Amino acid sequence: MSSLHTTTGILGICVLLIGACNPSPTARVQVDPEALFVHEIKPLLTQKCLACHGDPSNELKGEFDMRSWEGLVSGGESGKAAVIPGEATKSPLYLAVTREDPDFAMPPKENDKLTSRQMKLLKTWIDAGAPWPDSVKQAAILAADDWEYSDGVQVPTSGGLNESWTQRRYKEEDLWAYQPLREVEVPKSAPHPIDAFINQRLKEVGLKPARAAKKGALIRRMSFDLLGLPPTPKEFGAFSENSSKEAYEEQLERMLASPQYGEQWGRHWLDVARYADSDGFSNDYARPNAWRYRDYVIRAFNDDKPYDQFIREQLAGDEIDPEDPEMLIATGFLRMGPWEHTGMSVAAETRQYFLDDVTNSVGETFFATPLRCARCHDHKFDPIPTRDYYKIQAVFASTQFAQREATFLPEENAPVEESEMRDLQDWIEQAQEERRQINEKEEEAARAWYAAQGKKYKPKRKRSRDPEGQKPSRYLGLSFQELGYRKYLNKRMQTLTRELDRYEPWAYAVYNGPTRIVHSARENRMPESIEDPIDTIHILRGGSVYAPIDPVEPGVLSMVSPEFREVPRSSFGRRLAFANWLTQENKALTARTMVNRIWQYHFGQGLAGNPNNLGITGKKPTHPELLDWLAQYFIDNNWSVKALHRLIMTSDAYKRATQYPNPNRLARLDPNKELYAVFQPRRLDAEEIRDAMLAVSGELNLERGGIPVRPIINLEVALQPRHIMGSVARAYQPSRSPEQRNRRTIYTERKRSIPDPLLAVFNQPQPDLSCERRSTSTVTPQVFTLFNGTNTYDRALAMAVRLEEEVLEPEKQIFLAMELTWNRQGTPAELAATVSYLQEMTQYHQENPPPRKEFPTKVTRHMFEEMTGEPFEFEEVLEVYAELEPDIQARELRPETLALADVCKVLFNSNEFLYVY
Repeated sequence: MSSLHTTTGILGICVLLIGACNPSPTARVQVDPEALFVHEIKPLLTQKCLACHGDPSNELKGEFDMRSWEGLVSGGESGKAAVIPGEATKSPLYLAVTREDPDFAMPPKENDKLTSRQMKLLKTWIDAGAPWPDSVKQAAILAADDWEYSDGVQVPTSGGLNESWTQRRYKEEDLWAYQPLREVEVPKSAPHPIDAFINQRLKEVGLKPARAAKKGALIRRMSFDLLGLPPTPKEFGAFSENSSKEAYEEQLERMLASPQYGEQWGRHWLDVARYADSDGFSNDYARPNAWRYRDYVIRAFNDDKPYDQFIREQLAGDEIDPEDPEMLIATGFLRMGPWEHTGMSVAAETRQYFLDDVTNSVGETFFATPLRCARCHDHKFDPIPTRDYYKIQAVFASTQFAQREATFLPEENAPVEESEMRDLQDWIEQAQEERRQINEKEEEAARAWYAAQGKKYKPKRKRSRDPEGQKPSRYLGLSFQELGYRKYLNKRMQTLTRELDRYEPWAYAVYNGPTRIVHSARENRMPESIEDPIDTIHILRGGSVYAPIDPVEPGVLSMVSPEFREVPRSSFGRRLAFANWLTQENKALTARTMVNRIWQYHFGQGLAGNPNNLGITGKKPTHPELLDWLAQYFIDNNWSVKALHRLIMTSDAYKRATQYPNPNRLARLDPNKELYAVFQPRRLDAEEIRDAMLAVSGELNLERGGIPVRPIINLEVALQPRHIMGSVARAYQPSRSPEQRNRRTIYTERKRSIPDPLLAVFNQPQPDLSCERRSTSTVTPQVFTLFNGTNTYDRALAMAVRLEEEVLEPEKQIFLAMELTWNRQGTPAELAATVSYLQEMTQYHQENPPPRKEFPTKVTRHMFEEMTGEPFEFEEVLEVYAELEPDIQARELRPETLALADVCKVLFNSNEFLYVY
C-alpha cells in the first residue's frame, strides 16, 4: 500500500482503544494503530480469512484477495471496498464478521466466528483509519517487540512461513495440554483421590452425588467395561451373594487377569490405530499378515506392557531389535492406514500420501495433536509451524514397507487352517487352467494366421515387438467375453496368491532404506542389502510434492521442545529417537493423551472431550487438575494401564447409580453431563452386541488370536460386486464351520470395502480414519437389523436350544433367559407376560412352519470389457457356500422351540440387553 494511506485519516496520532485489549470497562489505553495491525489484525486475517481469500494453493473465493491493502479495497467480484477507513460500521468486512446477516456471515463456519474481543479489535483498527504499513515498517514494529496490550503469549517455535505468524499470540489457557504437568494437591474432601476432585466440583455447583449402584448393575458394568462380555449367571450369583468388603476388588482383579480383557481394550486401541485386514481404495487387496499386529496389541494389554514401551515398539520396534519378531510385528502400526499404488499411480504422489498419512496419524494417536492442518500452511490455531510438520515427517522419510521374516511366537495362534489354504491353492490352480485354455485358443488363432501368411509361427512373447502387419492382430481369436473373463482370472490369481502369505511367518512391517515402490505384496520382501541414504525432506508449498521449498532436518514439536536436537540425520534411529522424545521430553502431553482415552472408555467421555485433539480447537478439560494428577500417577506407576483401571474403577464416581433422585435439578446444574454426579448409561458397542448374543446363546468360541474368521453376513452385501481396479473381487464367503464363525468379533476379518452390515449399523467406525470416540446413533435400520436380521434370529434359535437343554419347564426357561440377557431376575409381571407370548407364538409356529434356508452356490457377474466396452457375464462359483456347515436351522426345530426363540429375540431387542447401566 502507499505510504500516504499509512497516515491519512489518523494524522499520525494514536487512537483510544476502549476495552478491546484491557479487561477493565473504563480503561482508555493509547495504542499505535499500525502496531495494532501488525500484532493483532494481520494475524487475525491470516488465521480466519486467508484460507479462502489468500491461499495461493487454492482458488480465491469470490476473486477476493485479502493479502494486501489493494486486494482488500478492490472487493473482488463485488467491486466494492471491504473496508472504509474510519467507518467500521459501514465496512462490509466488519458487518460480515458481526454475523448479523446470516447470508453474508464470515467466516462461513459457525465454529470459526470471531470472538467479541477480535471484533472489537477489528472495529478499532478500521475506525483508526485501517492503516496497513509496508513490509519494512512491519518488520520494524515486530523487531521492537514492545506490544503490551495483547492478552496472549508468544510461543517459541522453529518459525512460521511468515513473520506475523511467528509473532502470533495465544491465550495461555488454550495451551494447557503442552505445558508440563502441574504439581496438584489432592483435595481433602474424600478418601479416594478421584472422588476428592469430582466431589469438589459437585460441591461448587451445589450437587450431591447419586447413591451407589446395586451389585447386579456393578458386575454387569465391570464385565462389559473390561471384557466386552456379560457376566455368566454363576459369576453374577457369586458376586451378588458375596458380602465381604473385598468382593469388588477381587472381582476386579479376576477380570483384569482374564485373557478377554486384552481383546476388549485392544479393540479400543485398534479403533485409534485404524486396524483393517485390507488396503482400501479401488484395489482393496488383502493384508495377509496384519492379524499379527492385532494380536500383538491384545497381548500388550493383557501383559500390561508399560505404555511408554508400547509406544516405542510400535514406532521403532525394528530399530530396537530387528531380530525379535515381536518388535517387527509391532511396527505394523505405521502401515495401518489405507494404501494404494498401481501401475497407473505416480510413485512420488503415493509415497507422499503415506508420509502425510503417517505424520498425522502419529500426532493424533500418541500426543492428541492433529498435524494435517500444518501440511499446506502454518497451523491456523495451534503453535505448529509448517516447518515442524515436515520435520516430523522427516522422521519417517526413510521408512519403507516390507513383509519381513518373523518366526511365529509360541504365544501366537499360528495358522493351522489347512482346509482354507488348500481352498486358495485349488482356486489358483483352477483359475490358471481356465486362463491357460483361453491363452491356448489365442495361440491357435495365431498359428493359423502365420500358416495363412506362409510364415513360421512365433510365440506371443517373441512376436510382441514385431511391427504391425508382420504379426497377428492383438487378441486374435478371442471374443470380448473371453477377453474380459481372462482379465478377471488374472486379478483373481493375483488376489488369491497374495492371501497365501497369511499362512507364512511374515510380519506386516517396515525397515529403513531408500524409497522403492512395489506393486505386488509377494515382491515386497526385505532387500538383501540396504543403503543409508540421508533422505532430504522439503517443506512443500501448498502440500504439493511438486513444489518443494526449504529442506528440513528430522525433528519434533518445537513449541514443546525448542532445543531438542537428538533426532539423527542418518536414516537409522530417527523413529526411536522420536519415540524417546514422546515418552521422555514430551511425556506430559503423551501421558495426558492416554489417560484421557482410558477415562473416556470407562465413563463414555474424556475429561477433555476430543481425545485425538488436545489443541486449541479441542474441548478443554472439565477437571484439569484431575487430568494432570492422573497423568502423573500413570507415569509414576510405570505407565501401567491396569493400575489406572484399578484406580478409576475403585472410585465412588465409577460405582454410582445411573438414576438421580432429582433429575430436573441435575439437568439444570449439569446440562452437559460432565460432573459425574451419576454414572452415564451407554449402549453396547457393535462388537459387544454380537459377542454378547453369542455368549448368551452358548455359541461363543473363546479361542484367541490367529487368522481372521468370516461370519455369515447379509447375503445382499456378501454377494455384491466389489470393484478392484480392472475387475471385481471374489465374493465374500464365510468360514465353513460355526465354531470358527462364532469367534469374538475382534477376530473377524475387516475388509475396508465390505463392512459387516450388523456392525456398521451399530456405528462400528470405518478404519480409514482414526476414531477418537464412537458415535451412538439411534436409527430405524437398527430396529430392522435386530428384529429381522439373520444374525439375531440365528442367535435366538441357538439360545432357545440351549435353554431347553439346561432346564425343562417353559417358565424356568424364560427365567433363565432373562438372567442371561438382563443379568437380573425377571419380575412376576414380566414372567407372566412372556409366558403368554410364548403360548401365542407356539400356536403360530404350529400353523406356519418355517421355510428351508438355503445358500446360493453361484452368482452371475455382469461386467463391461475394458478394451471394447462390450457387456459380458460369467458365473462365479461359491465353493464355500456349497459346503457350508450351517447354524441351527429353524425348520429342524419344534414349534415350542421356535416360540422360545421368539422370546429370546425380544430379549435381544430390549434396552436392558443393549445398554449398560
